Amino acid sequence: MFLAPFVLAVLVAAQPGSPPTRDDAPAVPPESAVLRTMPSPPLVEGPPEACAAEPDYVAGFDALVRGEDARAVESLERVLEACPQHPYAPELARLARARLTPGGKLAQETLARPVVLMSAEDTSRGARASLTIVQTVHGITQGILLCEIAGCDDSRAYVAVSLLGGGAGAAAALLLTQNGLTPGQAAAINSGTVWGFGYGLSSIGSFDLDGDNAIASVMVGAVGFTGLGVLIAQFAQPTAGQVSLANSGGLWAGVVAGLLLATQDSNETQAFFAIEQGVVGAGLLTFALISRNLDVSRGRMLLIDSGGILGGLTGLSALFLLLGDDADSDVYLVGTAAGAVAGLAATTFLTRNFDVPDAPAVSIVPAAMGRHGGMGLTMLGRF
Repeated sequence: MFLAPFVLAVLVAAQPGSPPTRDDAPAVPPESAVLRTMPSPPLVEGPPEACAAEPDYVAGFDALVRGEDARAVESLERVLEACPQHPYAPELARLARARLTPGGKLAQETLARPVVLMSAEDTSRGARASLTIVQTVHGITQGILLCEIAGCDDSRAYVAVSLLGGGAGAAAALLLTQNGLTPGQAAAINSGTVWGFGYGLSSIGSFDLDGDNAIASVMVGAVGFTGLGVLIAQFAQPTAGQVSLANSGGLWAGVVAGLLLATQDSNETQAFFAIEQGVVGAGLLTFALISRNLDVSRGRMLLIDSGGILGGLTGLSALFLLLGDDADSDVYLVGTAAGAVAGLAATTFLTRNFDVPDAPAVSIVPAAMGRHGGMGLTMLGRF
C-alpha cells in the first residue's frame, strides 16, 4: 500500500508531454487557421507598374466592349507604355486596331445586319394598290347589283351607279390605309371579299333563294365577309403566307368534299351547298388557327396548291389510261380527290425547306494575324 503512490508518480512522469516553449517563440496557430490566413497566389505575375496601369486597362476593355475602338486603342496604348509585359493588353489593342480598319468596319456592318423574319412584314405600297384594285371592283359589283334590285331601266343608270360604287371602294381603300398596310392585311381583306361573294352565291342554292333575295344574299355576303377581313387584318395582323394557308385549307377542303359528294346519287342541291359551306368554313377556320403557329410564305403555298392541281390531274389521267371509258364516273371522282390529297401531301413534304433562311451573311477581310503581325484573311459570319 505504501508503494502505490510512488508507482503512480513514476507512471505519470513517464507519459509523453509537450516540449517546453520559450517565451520569445512565436505561437503557431492550428493547421486550419494557417490555411485560412495564407494568401492565394496571384494568377499572373507582373511588374509593379501593372497596378498603376490597371484603370487604363479597365477603361480600354469597357470601350472595346461598347464598340468605341478609337478610345480603346488610346487606353490600351497607355497600358502598354506603363507595362509592356501586360498579359492581355497587346491582344486587345491589336483587336481594336483591326476593327478600325475598313475591312473590320465592313465585317461589323455585316454582322449587324438585322435578321428579317417572314413573320415581320412591313407596310408596302403594293399592298395598298392590291387592296384598292380589289375594293374598286367590289364597289362596282355592289353598284350593279344595287341597281338591279332597284330596277334600273336605263343603261346609263347602271354606268353611273357602278362608277359611284367603284369610286367609293377606291376612296375607302386609300383613305383608311393612310398609315400603311402590310401584304398580309391586304390579303386578309381581299380574301374576305372573295369568300363573301362565294358564300353569297352558294347561299342561293343552300337556301333556295331567287329574285331580289338572291341578289341581296350576294351583296350581304360580300360586305359581311369584307368587314370580317378588316377585323382580322386589324387585330390578328396575319402575314401573306398565313392568309394563303387559310385560303388553301378552305379551298381544297371544298374541292375534295365536292368531288366526294358528287358520287352520291342524291339530287338534293340544298344539302350539297349547305355541306359545302360548312366544310369550307371548317377548312378556313382550322387552317387559320394552324397558321398562327406556322411561319409559311405565300410562295410555298402557291407551290403546294400547284401540287394539289397536278395530283388531281395525275389521278384522273392514270385512271383513264388504266380503265378507259368503261369505268364508272364515281371512280374518276374518287381518284381525282385522292390524287389531289396525295399531291398536296407530297408537295408539302418536298417544300419543307423552301422557307429556310438564306445563307448567313459572311465577310472575308484582310487582317493582321498572330502576335508578330502576319497578314492573313479573316472570315466573319452570322449563323
